Amino acid sequence: MKELFGEPIFSYTTEQAVEDGVLIHTGSVGPHQVYFTAALLADGYEESQKRIDLVKRGLELLRQPDPEDSKYMKLRVIEKDKIWVIAEPGKLTYLKPEDY
Repeated sequence: MKELFGEPIFSYTTEQAVEDGVLIHTGSVGPHQVYFTAALLADGYEESQKRIDLVKRGLELLRQPDPEDSKYMKLRVIEKDKIWVIAEPGKLTYLKPEDY
């Protein structure tokens, strides 16, 4: 990436987002750590069963191939204009589109 775009002007790690309260670690699925954005969590996903159901739905969608997938990231729309999931190596993030 550095060769293509030069030095990054800013980076924000998962750890920093957790410290800042932007991301909430909610558990793990296999080798993946699962995070919800604070905004999505506060929008009706405080209850663990609702989160589990959403994670399952996201995993179902992520199993389906998409031509825009890369080896570094997959994005799926769970609910149009409301809920996305992003899969990156070792991490699943559930978020609202405006959190991206």
